[in-house]
Amino acid sequence: MPFSYLFMVADFNKKRNREFFNEKLLFQTIGIIFLVIIIILIFADFKIYKKKQELASQINDYQKKIENIKKSSQNLRDEIANSDNTDYLEKIAYEQLGQARPGETVYSFVAPQEKPKTIQKPQNFLDTKSWSGWLSGVWQWIIDQIHNK
Repeated sequence: MPFSYLFMVADFNKKRNREFFNEKLLFQTIGIIFLVIIIILIFADFKIYKKKQELASQINDYQKKIENIKKSSQNLRDEIANSDNTDYLEKIAYEQLGQARPGETVYSFVAPQEKPKTIQKPQNFLDTKSWSGWLSGVWQWIIDQIHNK
């Protein structure tokens, strides 16, 4: 075999290997970029979902406030409509102002105030305070076991 033939085969193998590695590097780069884009889209979707939940909660609160305002408005309209009615005015005077007819005794009952109930939040699994409390309790138990032996 002539020397030039061996040189050409070796040169061909080097070019083929270089092209293979360039293609492989290109596919890996495209794959990594694609993976990063997917991760970014997942995080963006999660943020949008959380924001949607917050806005839905706010809408629900506002709808409840609107209903309460409508009820209050209707009560005020009823009171305005009955403002000329003497029986209604007499009823309001007796109930709200504590008025009494001659010879009547007014008794008012005051309900004891209830203490507001404290709502306990569920503990977060990743909360360091709960873990440190648990670990200190375990550590104290181990020390007690050693001292008791």
